Amino acid sequence: MNKYKIIGVVMSLTMLAGCYYDNKEELYPNTYGTEITCDTANITYTNSIKTLVDANCASSSCHAAGGTSPDLSSYTNVTNNITRVKARAIDLKTMPASSPLTVCEINKLQAWINAGTPKQ
Repeated sequence: MNKYKIIGVVMSLTMLAGCYYDNKEELYPNTYGTEITCDTANITYTNSIKTLVDANCASSSCHAAGGTSPDLSSYTNVTNNITRVKARAIDLKTMPASSPLTVCEINKLQAWINAGTPKQ
């Protein structure tokens, strides 16, 4: 009889663990939902986007020279892959892999793309 109690407890715990639910809004605050006020005027690669890309994309383990394709370590490489960057970071919100960009970062990236990807 003890054996059946143990099996029942293990099965109950397994079923409860399968019911765990993550909420994107709680896991990634400032990413979904209400907009955050941020300055998207005069966004250029040099003054905003390079820092964003370096911090979130072109790290040594991701989209840097010799890393995962595409290489996003320079202005030319980012602009040559802008359709892919927009699709993954803005539209699908699947990049960076660690967590999506914040609403402000997405707004800045979109404003930069809308402005024609100015360098300076």
